[in-house]
Amino acid sequence: MLRIGSTDGTCDAFGQVYSLAVDGDGRIYVADRPANEIRVFTPEGDCLRSFGRSGEGPGEFGWLVGIAWQPPGYLWAIDGLRSRAAVFDPVGTVLATHRLQLGQVASVPWPLRVDTGGGLHIWLPGSGPGPGTIVEYGTGPELDSLASVPQPAIPADPRMRYTGEIGEGDNRMAMEFVIPYAPRVQWTVNPAGNIWQARTSAFAIHETTRAGDTLRTIQLHREAPRLEGRERDSIAADAGIAAHRLPERKHAIETISTGPDGWVWVDTERVATVGWDVFDERGYYVGRVVPPVPIEKWPFPVFGAGTVTAVTLGELDVPYVVQLRVVRGG
Repeated sequence: MLRIGSTDGTCDAFGQVYSLAVDGDGRIYVADRPANEIRVFTPEGDCLRSFGRSGEGPGEFGWLVGIAWQPPGYLWAIDGLRSRAAVFDPVGTVLATHRLQLGQVASVPWPLRVDTGGGLHIWLPGSGPGPGTIVEYGTGPELDSLASVPQPAIPADPRMRYTGEIGEGDNRMAMEFVIPYAPRVQWTVNPAGNIWQARTSAFAIHETTRAGDTLRTIQLHREAPRLEGRERDSIAADAGIAAHRLPERKHAIETISTGPDGWVWVDTERVATVGWDVFDERGYYVGRVVPPVPIEKWPFPVFGAGTVTAVTLGELDVPYVVQLRVVRGG
């Protein structure tokens, strides 16, 4: 339906897109990392405005790592370097700035979700070796905590992790990396505010309440493929680790996403997405949805009611924002 991007240095020339958001009127918000800037586009792809920049003041960022739209009119933005969240109105006016307990942990893009009731869900890392928490906040520019739940996770195994640094120049942060295909739990918050979670080793996704009760499970009888041969050696070399440290099998599930219609989108590829296995709001398997171009996993695609807004890479890895319409088969 839509393609936004260029190489001519204007508003739609992106350096690196870290996060996306779409508001109720269809306007598209793009968080551009090198500029620490949020750019706003009409539903037709025309540039409306931009706001934010590098700096320490209100509405400025050290490291813009995530944005999310919260009805009726709030855009939340996470500064991973300065450990804070800023909330803007639709024209870019700063309404409030809040300190967050992020510590020295980075996540790109930052996990934050909004449910259909307007609740804002932000992942906050733990102060120790634990996985952290998912905190729910109310609607509005004030960051009022309503509830929290531990992040679904497999107990940490130091053999499956290593630490490195990311960032630019003096703005660098320590980040913990997980060995490719190490077992983990993938999760997201669905429109009802519940949590979809799944171990990557099996194609079974569980909807759980914040109290930990399982409401339902959706699954496919599909075994995770083996990781072997040249592919195994290549992945180990890219990660800078010995091949024997890699698991014997790949993941059955890589990412889980949901849209406001309750559909669940499951990606099974480690590299760019070439297709999703999709379940409807009842948990019935709809089929496989194949985009016309490879879709980047990060930033997280934004799934609407019948649309997908995401990033694809063009020539020389130039990022473009695309909006796709889901077409049902006959």
